[in-house]
Amino acid sequence: MKVKDLLKGVEYFCKDKSLLEYEVADISFDNRDIKENSIFVAYKGVSYDTHNDINKLINDSRIKVLVTEKEFDFPTIVVKNGRRALSIISKNFFIKNYEPNYIGVTGTNGKTTTAYLINHIVEFTGYKTARFGTINYKIDKELYPSTTTTPSTYEFYKMLGVAEKANCEFVVMEVSSHALDQDRVYGINFNYAIYTNLSGDHLDYHKDLDDYFNSKSKLFTEYLNGCGIVNIDDEYGKKLLYLIKDNEILTYSFNNNKANCFVEHFDMNLDKTDIVLNLLGEKIHFETSLVGKHNIYNLMAAILTAHHLGIDHDRITRAIKTFSNVPGRLEKLIYNNIYIFIDYAHTDDALENVLSSLRPFRKRRIITLFGCGGDRDKSKRPRMAKVAEKYSDLVMVTSDNPRNEDPEKIIDGILKGFGDKSKVVVEPDRREAIKLALKEAEPEDIVLIAGKGHEDYQLIKGVKYHFDDKEEVINFFEGK
Repeated sequence: MKVKDLLKGVEYFCKDKSLLEYEVADISFDNRDIKENSIFVAYKGVSYDTHNDINKLINDSRIKVLVTEKEFDFPTIVVKNGRRALSIISKNFFIKNYEPNYIGVTGTNGKTTTAYLINHIVEFTGYKTARFGTINYKIDKELYPSTTTTPSTYEFYKMLGVAEKANCEFVVMEVSSHALDQDRVYGINFNYAIYTNLSGDHLDYHKDLDDYFNSKSKLFTEYLNGCGIVNIDDEYGKKLLYLIKDNEILTYSFNNNKANCFVEHFDMNLDKTDIVLNLLGEKIHFETSLVGKHNIYNLMAAILTAHHLGIDHDRITRAIKTFSNVPGRLEKLIYNNIYIFIDYAHTDDALENVLSSLRPFRKRRIITLFGCGGDRDKSKRPRMAKVAEKYSDLVMVTSDNPRNEDPEKIIDGILKGFGDKSKVVVEPDRREAIKLALKEAEPEDIVLIAGKGHEDYQLIKGVKYHFDDKEEVINFFEGK
């Protein structure tokens, strides 16, 4: 593809016009992964600036043309913002003429389940969909592995190109604060933007909650051209309402009858939820296998989106009834009348959502197992301990992706949050901790294994080891 065609929609300065006529076969942006016959886009990243390697890059025979954010004494194409240029160049390279309905979901918790629900309802209605998120990427019937909640710019547009070829009419995606901060979805106009909630997470990346919120809000202030759907029970959700301009807004709440969607009545046990929602003045009954108050919020967000899309209520109701749990999101296993739940909860807010949902159904004890990730926000470690202690009868503290930190030091940070350590057991080896929790459990106990959910690995000292909480439970009871 000619360079001048890749640059359509990009503001640039180029002294040597011959560069624009070059033919390139791919796009490079990482000096560790340079592709043959490519255009290389340099920019200042979070931890590294590829302009630092410019003298090596100019002499690399695999690179045909360099795009930079500043002028050098050799020919380059100069742009103001390398990240945004990479987005538009990737879009021009991978997409021909693709304009599906883009539905973006952002928030600290609930993104994955909400995106899965919306995708399921739309697919149930008969449309072809693509879904991008934390667990995997799904394009029509094909599944692709996921490495981040929102793909890199290059990968994102590459996957959109696959979705275009598959004739997917909807793209449903989780949009992380990192992706918004790093312009990974630049060039997309979202038809729908859904806000779930905001609580302390990623504060190793964002300087504070306000900075975190400012990144999240970009989905509504910079990328939305359609309808914003907002949880107004969340304080930052209320704040968001004042920032959304020139777009329709729909709101949802648990019991605020001024919202467009709120709960009239619900009945819940460990196996299912019956719920009556007031949807724009109409009372509609839903039955779902999802449990927990937090999942009612996820349902409301998805149902409001489907309603605005024009999907009739009967079809939405039937779709919700056929929806099965998301992998690693309050995923239930039952052995010897012990209820075991595997959940991705890795923030204090998410852990409280899950435990407060399980607590009303406690017949004997709640045993909670969790750890905290290394090289990540340390402030949430004692907060998670406080939540676990509040709702649990026994707490197992263990490891959860320690990365380059000492697991014992991470655990020390967690232990500072407990008021009463008499019901706390420490076992740094996650496999052994799971065995201990399951040996301790008796019929009618509830065991929550939190933090990893769908993940099938442990990250320790730069090495990725296979590890799956669900596998460990099955192996324990079935002797594999």
